[in-house]
Amino acid sequence: MPEMTMVRIYVLEGERRHHKSMADEIFDRLHKEHKIKGVTQFRGIAGFGSHGVVHHMDLAHINAHLPIVIEFFDTTEVVEQALVWLREIISADKIVTWKIQVG
Repeated sequence: MPEMTMVRIYVLEGERRHHKSMADEIFDRLHKEHKIKGVTQFRGIAGFGSHGVVHHMDLAHINAHLPIVIEFFDTTEVVEQALVWLREIISADKIVTWKIQVG
């Protein structure tokens, strides 16, 4: 079985790129262009990053700064190709990778 890699990407719900949600652009491109085997997008209810700013769900207001986590896996070769593009649009501290075993 080929070597597999898992990737986790952290973005904020309100981040945009080319007039589109950053999370949606990443999800769509991983699916349509890179043909990744499996992609899941999670919406967090709270989180904070390197700046220590807490983002949390506020029931009284719609908060456009909730964390979004995009997780995907594929062969290491396919993942490395996708990471070239991802590293151009996302800072390195928002991308985590690790080797996995499938099956």
